Amino acid sequence: MNITQYLGRIAFEHTLTADTDTLTKLHRQHVFQVPFENLDVHYKKRFTLDTAAVYDKIVNQQRGGFCYELNSLFFTLLQHVGFRGFMISASIFDDTGTPGPRFDHMAVVVVEADTDYLLDVGFGDLFVTPLEIAPGKVQHDGRNYFRIDPHNDGYRLAMSSDGNTFQPKYTFTLDAHNVSDFEPSCYDKQINPDSYFVKNIVCTRPTDAGRITLFNDRLIEQRHEQRLISEISSEDHRREVLRSEFGLAL
Repeated sequence: MNITQYLGRIAFEHTLTADTDTLTKLHRQHVFQVPFENLDVHYKKRFTLDTAAVYDKIVNQQRGGFCYELNSLFFTLLQHVGFRGFMISASIFDDTGTPGPRFDHMAVVVVEADTDYLLDVGFGDLFVTPLEIAPGKVQHDGRNYFRIDPHNDGYRLAMSSDGNTFQPKYTFTLDAHNVSDFEPSCYDKQINPDSYFVKNIVCTRPTDAGRITLFNDRLIEQRHEQRLISEISSEDHRREVLRSEFGLAL
């Protein structure tokens, strides 16, 4: 892994030290610069979580990815910088409030200055800066509010736009895992006809004004309080939008 090239990919131009300020800046830059996307699933290009392959895709090819790819590579970067941490399994709540299976989602925990932080650069629309794993503490990332509470043998992450009404996002524990633990779920999400990623095409990233998202045949732009929706008319049009709006050349 070429750290200089990786930092260039996320437009990180600050001093690189293993401290909380650097951790926050790395996380924010990664979320803003590297889209959450499942385009390889849509175009039926199979992939694994081999670190060299993921690095080539995200850094050399200037692509995005989904949770297993983005968070595993980000964790490797953090290790190179000197942070202590580990990868964790999370279970995402569905529309009925039911959490998914183990290894449904990957996130990262970093221990810095005797504080545990939850990091996640591979969810889509979630927090843009690390969260303290401090039960009951309401935290604001400049865009939304978040709270982590005890849940069964672990924790539950919830999100709110106003700081009052919180929607559960996922549960997680502090059990450490290896990349190989997530490979079966990663493969299943690529080939299972019931998989969200098989059924849908998604590419999204935050912007200074809000968020821009390609979802199936629509481009959705959130600009402050304004929401603009335009239709994707063809596959060629989709590829052009991915290039012009997300910088992705397929």
